[in-house]
This record gives sequence, structure tokens and C-alpha cells, in this order.
Amino acid sequence: MLEKPKNIREFVWKLIDTDISLRKDLSRGIINFRSLARYVIDTYKVGISLDSVISALRRYPTQPEKKQDKTAVYNILKQAKIRSITKMASLSLKKNEETTHKIGAILPEVDFESGEILRIIEGAKLFKIIIDKKSYEKMYATFGKKNILDSNRGIGMIELIYPDSLEKTPGVFSAISTELGANDISIIDALIISNEHIIVVDEKDLLKAFEILYNLCN
Repeated sequence: MLEKPKNIREFVWKLIDTDISLRKDLSRGIINFRSLARYVIDTYKVGISLDSVISALRRYPTQPEKKQDKTAVYNILKQAKIRSITKMASLSLKKNEETTHKIGAILPEVDFESGEILRIIEGAKLFKIIIDKKSYEKMYATFGKKNILDSNRGIGMIELIYPDSLEKTPGVFSAISTELGANDISIIDALIISNEHIIVVDEKDLLKAFEILYNLCN
């Protein structure tokens, strides 16, 4: 027996709220409500009528789509420099006095000029460091198992360097994430520093992600 949501409107609206592309299409008025309602029922296996889903879709409070200068966005992307970096690893660390001190201590030991990589992401409750896979064992030993929340030895990085006009052009990062999401590629981590954009993906997705973004930038 198919499950029936307690509140059909709430169920349908929550689906829309979590789907950016669907919200945009509703705002543009290019959605066929009957087809979308059938898709919802078939995909989520819910025992509700077609007309009730259509009614909920029509009552969803859409906002007029904001006009965005897509030309400016793609002009920025065309000027971006892009490269991929393979054989990377990451460590998620407890955010405490010991790890803070050790992060400061390892910085002088990293040979950035020869290409050695260390990226540090600070969250509210943890640090994440992204390193060369060859440095993994050394870093693991440095921080110790008690301070390591999670580790990943199968990631890759894509670095994009944009022109200085990036800061005056909204929508660039959205175009990147939308393009990757549309191709079923998840962004594991991301770091933005001034006009440098670092994207971390699963190693198995790195080549595909690079090709997608390279084509987008060209």
C-alpha cells in the first residue's frame, strides 16, 4: 500500500523548496503541472491523487525570477584559469587548542615553492586540511588519532582563478555548482579566497568534473 502524506500541500512544497531548478522553472512559468504531478507521484511512490498534487503546485508561492546578466558571468568564466590536482587526501580535525597549535607548527614545514600543497578550511566545530596523498601518513601521525574525526585518501581538486572583476559579478559560483550538480557530481568541499576558487570532489569524479568546467570556461 502506498504511503499517503498527512499534509499534501506541505509535502509538495517541501519538494519544491529543495529543488532549485524546479523553483526556477515554476517562476518562469514553463512547468506543465499535470506532468510534474505525475512525476512526483511516480517518483516518491505516494498514494495521493493527481488533482491534489496539481492543486498544491498551483498554490506554491513563486517569486518573479530575478534577471541576471548571464553574459557577464560567462565572460568571467572565459577568463578563468583552471587546473586539476590529483592524488589528494584530507583530514577532518577536532577544533581544540592542540590542533590549532599543531596547524601553526606545520605551516613552516610545507614547501609551497616546490609545489607541496596544504589547504586549511575552518568550520565552526572542526578544521579540515587538504594535503598531498604522500603527506597523509606524516600528517596523520602529527595530529594523532584522538584528534582526527574523519579522513579521505581519495579526493581531487580543481582550482579556478578568476579575473579581479569577479567581485562585481554575481552568479559565477552558482553557475559552477549548478553545472556540476546537473551532471551528478557532488562537491565535497569548497574554498573561496579572493578570486581563487578551490573545489574538492571525489577522485573518481575529478576527470569528468574538470572536463565539464573546462568546457564551461571555454
